[in-house]
Amino acid sequence: MTTQEAAKLIYVIKATYPAQFSRMSTADLENMVQAWSGVMENYTYSQASAGLKIYLASDTKGFPPSPGQVIDCIEKVTHPAATMLTEDEAWYLVARAAENSTYHAAAEFEKLPEEVRRIVVSPDRLHEMALMDVDEFQTVERSHFVRSYRAAKERSREEAKIPESIKQLISATTAQIEDRRKQIGNHSGGQNGPLLHLRETGENRGSSLPTRQQESGS
Repeated sequence: MTTQEAAKLIYVIKATYPAQFSRMSTADLENMVQAWSGVMENYTYSQASAGLKIYLASDTKGFPPSPGQVIDCIEKVTHPAATMLTEDEAWYLVARAAENSTYHAAAEFEKLPEEVRRIVVSPDRLHEMALMDVDEFQTVERSHFVRSYRAAKERSREEAKIPESIKQLISATTAQIEDRRKQIGNHSGGQNGPLLHLRETGENRGSSLPTRQQESGS
């Protein structure tokens, strides 16, 4: 969404909540437009406008929305809960796959939806599930899966709201950190590299220095 499109949204919000904008200066409004356009850069104007309309239609408290509240409204439309597997539905798929994973774990793993595969992790894990005691599988293992799946869904929803420019910054920063770690590893010559170097240096220095007995004898 461009700055001009963000300004259109702010104009609608200002018209709907005039009291909250009565003391704002022109500079305040310009800063607000810049903030909205930056936070909502992942969304088109039509998406943002639809999200704002949903918010306005459901607002009963009389407060203007923040960008995050409009984004929540957009996500409800573009990623409705009905299109996402519930925890029970996801577990049913895992349980059904585990039944046939004593010898066909790889094939069963590939049949699972991507979001479920992320939690199961690997065909080997499915094979382990197939060999579990039934009670343990349906209690302990199910509890672990449901908790992990719930957290993953929430994390996915939150990550979807992050502006693309911020995602790129995070990716670049992560890559720099990984490169730095590799450089440190190469320079150190392994985990004990620096320590061995200090030991060797200390031993060499110690061998070149006279002992107290040598000094007294001289």
